[in-house]
Amino acid sequence: MCGISFYYSNKSEYQSQLESSLALTKHRGPDHTGIEHYSFDGSTVGLGHNRLSIVDTSEAGNQPMHKDNLTIIFNGEIYNFQQLRKELESKGFTFKSHSDTEVILNAFHAYGVACFARFQGMFAFVLLDHKSKKMFIVRDTIGIKPVYLYQDSDSIFGCSEIKGLKAYKDVDIAISRKDTFEFFNTGFLYEPDTGYENIKKLMPGHYLEVDIISNDRNIVQYENTATDPLASLNSLVEDAVIRQEVADVPLGVFFSGGADSSILASLANKSELLFAKYSDDPTSDVDLEYSKKISTHLNKKLNITSIEMDDAGVENILDSFDYVAQYSEELVSDYTFWSTYKLSKAARENGYIVMLSGMGGDEAFAGYPRYLLLKYHRLIKLIIFPILITKKLKLFPESFSKKIERLFSYSQEKNWQLAYARLLGYFSTQELEALFDDASGLLPAYTQKLDQVAASYKGNKSDKIKLAQHMDLTGFLSHNLSVSDKASMLASIELRVPLLDEKVVAKGIQQASNVLVANRILKSPLKKLLSTLLPMHLIERPKTGFNPPLDGIISKIGRERIKAELAELTKYLNAETVNKVIDSHFDGSANNTYKLWQLIYFARWMRHNHV
Repeated sequence: MCGISFYYSNKSEYQSQLESSLALTKHRGPDHTGIEHYSFDGSTVGLGHNRLSIVDTSEAGNQPMHKDNLTIIFNGEIYNFQQLRKELESKGFTFKSHSDTEVILNAFHAYGVACFARFQGMFAFVLLDHKSKKMFIVRDTIGIKPVYLYQDSDSIFGCSEIKGLKAYKDVDIAISRKDTFEFFNTGFLYEPDTGYENIKKLMPGHYLEVDIISNDRNIVQYENTATDPLASLNSLVEDAVIRQEVADVPLGVFFSGGADSSILASLANKSELLFAKYSDDPTSDVDLEYSKKISTHLNKKLNITSIEMDDAGVENILDSFDYVAQYSEELVSDYTFWSTYKLSKAARENGYIVMLSGMGGDEAFAGYPRYLLLKYHRLIKLIIFPILITKKLKLFPESFSKKIERLFSYSQEKNWQLAYARLLGYFSTQELEALFDDASGLLPAYTQKLDQVAASYKGNKSDKIKLAQHMDLTGFLSHNLSVSDKASMLASIELRVPLLDEKVVAKGIQQASNVLVANRILKSPLKKLLSTLLPMHLIERPKTGFNPPLDGIISKIGRERIKAELAELTKYLNAETVNKVIDSHFDGSANNTYKLWQLIYFARWMRHNHV
């Protein structure tokens, strides 16, 4: 796990700016920094790398790395590198290091661009071919590792983080109004968009080929060859865990006692377990109790750490909001960024460099509660009004109010893709129309984008569970991966996600919806796998989750301070609507906790990014 920064230009050199870019992203690779520049008939290429040493920690693994006429900078891990190395050695290729980086170089010599489809792992890399005078920018098929690009007619700038792009003076960081509207619909952005008009992500499973002399550019989609339809899920997950435990530094498992992390804990051979709970939060006591029982059953060491939520005062809370707004970089309304960073920091302080995480199982195997709703989506319109009446009579617990509001918004949309966005986002259609004075002009482009995502699904679109799974693997997952990548790397922790192994994800995609959601059991295949690893009395119990206590946090900030915080948003959003959201929450007529969090986040994000 590292950080890359690079440029290509036929206009001028950016040597000092490349150095500044790497300095801004040093947290991604504190162990070594390498920079090289190359001239090609009037064009210049600069490659920079910040290294977090994981596999072959010697100097032989430093980058940029060379092999004959090739140079590479690489962020991530190739988990099948040992298998590929043996294959390449049988063809006569030799190696000077034990790194997976050198395997990429030899694989390109052996197979050309076809090698990209052979790599299993998480990666974003730049490969410079001095002989053909071409540059290849490549991203893994799941999209675990990001690469951000800014392009104009003369130049290309790229980096693992947006802050690194801002070091280049010619990068335009104008904010996108279209992206802002999408952000308030879903709380995140479907790739390649980022919140900036001209900064985009390279899409998963794509590479950008650049002819350095002619300046021709071509984006190509490649398909990963890692599928094994006859293999059992048990064997695929076990193999993924074993391969992702390969590291020359201390490695652990982020452990919550839930299904996904319990699978990893059970299959991991040499990894200790790290459990985190919020300080002074009794709701996680049940998780802790079962985590202790599971670790004892597995005979694994369990380290317990407490996550402080800066309960000293309002300013501390707002500082944490500000931290999320600044370092999330993209428009991502997810306060778990803060807790993920704190958890990663705790892992680093406990001596770990690499951590396994169970994230990805909910997308690959339909684990979110909304999938259960989609199983019965045809009934929603029939039952929604009795539910609303019950809500008005206060027969439901207050904690259900936000879910019922989303359910109502879902039922009112005629376009299913928009309806699904209402299950993901916090604001209703009516609120969005009031929040954006230009909503009528922004909605068609947003609807078209969602329709394009849905159209790329080749299966039965009337099967809403499978269509939602496709939408989530394309969108919601990218938001989760963005949060986990940046938050963990801020603590210089490499996060690995075995349940997003290419073969494991392919297995989940192949499953029919009635297999994924069997009766009322979500991500049923993973639950069945877990039942072969742990006794049922350690599985069948409630789980509280690792969500920050936002209700109490928003209440503590208070009405007047929130109004002061959001006053500046009148330049972008309808002031009357913003104030209505605030007042209705503190008057007790609605629970707008997450809407207020999103508004405060956006205000802080604009402070850091608007020019």
